[in-house]
Amino acid sequence: MNPAQLRRLIAFCSVSLAITLMASCSSMNSKTAPSLNPVMPFSYGAGPITAGNRSGGFAISNSSIDNLLTTGSTTPRIQDRPGLGTSAGQEKYSQMETTRLLRKSDTPDAVDSFHYNDETGAKAMAGVLGGSISKRSGLFPAAGERLKVGLVRYGDAYPHFDINGKRIVIGENGAHYEVRLENRTKKRIEIVLSVDGLNVLTGKAASPQQHGFVLEPKHWYNVDGFRKDSTTVRSFVFGSVSRSKAAAKGGASNVGVVGLAVFEEDEARAKAELRKEQLARESANAFPGAR
Repeated sequence: MNPAQLRRLIAFCSVSLAITLMASCSSMNSKTAPSLNPVMPFSYGAGPITAGNRSGGFAISNSSIDNLLTTGSTTPRIQDRPGLGTSAGQEKYSQMETTRLLRKSDTPDAVDSFHYNDETGAKAMAGVLGGSISKRSGLFPAAGERLKVGLVRYGDAYPHFDINGKRIVIGENGAHYEVRLENRTKKRIEIVLSVDGLNVLTGKAASPQQHGFVLEPKHWYNVDGFRKDSTTVRSFVFGSVSRSKAAAKGGASNVGVVGLAVFEEDEARAKAELRKEQLARESANAFPGAR
């Protein structure tokens, strides 16, 4: 076969192969497309496989994914606002011990709160509240003098504005903090603590009926973060409203507030329960299996 004949044969074979492939594609389009094998690499669609997130043969941009995630959702995305919220920071070891306290009533003996913000926001809020304004350091009384509280870092309290008895702690974006609780009474008390409307022990919407922290008389405790489990918390960190723990839970209308619900112990019932327990132990049988 001479060179000219060989070229004609190759051209004929190429045309035949193209016709066969077109026929195959036409047949495939007329039927239900088979599912892709999960281990088959993508071999179609524009751009390399690493160019963005992909589904099938189509590239999906990150903004498109955001739109898909929010489509049909009843909770709008949280828009950022001026001022500070509280984010859940790094995990840290924090051992939690359980104890028992009998409340005198289902109704708290005292409910109190204070606010926090950056200095610009704190000044603006102070202006709205009106009255005399003073900037102070250290802790401040709360819950009818039952407590001394504040936000602290490495043991030092953040400064705060005092506006006719209302306190606004001045935080710093990106800095961590702890909530200092000091029991100033001679009684055991329980404190249900909320940050941005969330119970710090559960991360759920706060209510006084939930569990709190029990403090012995004249004792103090630094609450160091949102509780994850019995040995771990995620630290409190001042940050933007949109990145706050409250925003992650679907709403940020309560950012910037720390709540305190205080329950005093029912000492009479506590003593009666203790006596009952001691009598039960006194009557315990060391050899219950003896005849």
